[in-house]
Amino acid sequence: MTPRPPGRGPDALAALVLDRYLGVRRRETVTVETWSHALEWARPFVLEARRRGAEAFLVVEDEATFFRSLALSVPSLPVAPSPLAGHRGAHVYFGGPEAFPRLLGLPVRDVEALVARHGPAWWRRARRSGLRGVRMAIASVTAPAAARYGVDLAAWRREVLGGSLVDPARLARRGRKLAGRLGRARRVTVRHANGTRLDLAIERASLTVADGRVRAGAPTSRGAWTQVPTGFVAVRLADGVADGVWESNRATYDRFANAPVALGARFSFARGRLLEFSFDRGGEAFHTAYRRGGHGRNRPTALTIGLNPAIDRAPEVGELSDRTVGLLLGDNRSLGGRNRARFSYLTTLGGAHVDLDGRPWWFDGRVGRASSRRSVARPTDGEP
Repeated sequence: MTPRPPGRGPDALAALVLDRYLGVRRRETVTVETWSHALEWARPFVLEARRRGAEAFLVVEDEATFFRSLALSVPSLPVAPSPLAGHRGAHVYFGGPEAFPRLLGLPVRDVEALVARHGPAWWRRARRSGLRGVRMAIASVTAPAAARYGVDLAAWRREVLGGSLVDPARLARRGRKLAGRLGRARRVTVRHANGTRLDLAIERASLTVADGRVRAGAPTSRGAWTQVPTGFVAVRLADGVADGVWESNRATYDRFANAPVALGARFSFARGRLLEFSFDRGGEAFHTAYRRGGHGRNRPTALTIGLNPAIDRAPEVGELSDRTVGLLLGDNRSLGGRNRARFSYLTTLGGAHVDLDGRPWWFDGRVGRASSRRSVARPTDGEP
């Protein structure tokens, strides 16, 4: 096999992902599934897979055909073909559509069904067959998305590409360093000069290290499927223990929300439940989703720490930054948890201090170093 191509473009990305993330071998089947706008990224994956001696196939969702089908009948639109989940091999997915603003205004459930090509039945079959896969976030970095978020497209693309080219072995080393101590802790306190001070308890045997390397037959989709870029450590939080205030200092992005950018999320907790929340900007989408979130929506369920040194504040992947701590509310099943709320929301905090079992552990993103308010919306949950 000839040496892998140098550089930082699509060819280099394909070589790294198929080699280090998926471990593609000779005579394996590799399916590259893409929307038409991302073909420039998808084609090199097909070529690289064939260069490695694998049997590679390209599946394309044509965007123009998709929207013409949408005009005819939403139910006529297929999910990802089930045969793609039924083989033991590798799957690479470049999501879409690029012109997603055309979906704005549709009911939320319809939008989710249209853009989530891989439903629960697909995932179950994929895990049983031993399929391992990656979702490439670079496909989401488009001109319509950049315009909706108000960010520079070229800078966003550079950051996501840089994060995607980080060797997963580097993420694994960083993850092991953090996991060793974090996995033994029972209590955690997150502090910041912005007023954050939140006391939490860690659920036993709940550690996840997402370094991007996937394996066939993993018991959850997190082990058999990853996003590129990736890189984080997560622990699930014990129910009933969360007291204090959390205030995010990083933006939260949701391209389908109105507004798509939320800033200054402030959450107040007592006895493991969210009591009050407010935002500096863009909190309407949170309030709408929270209202219909159901049982478990008000519970903090996981704490994350980013590992990726190439990610800083890029939309949709900012929680991967190696100086960032994240707090998840609601559904945590992707991390092996049992909270089945119809709601999940992750906010992030840069420059935090973290204490484990009452002792300083994490200081502004480094291990082993010391230690006019807005109107408040009060959620009506009905849970104690």
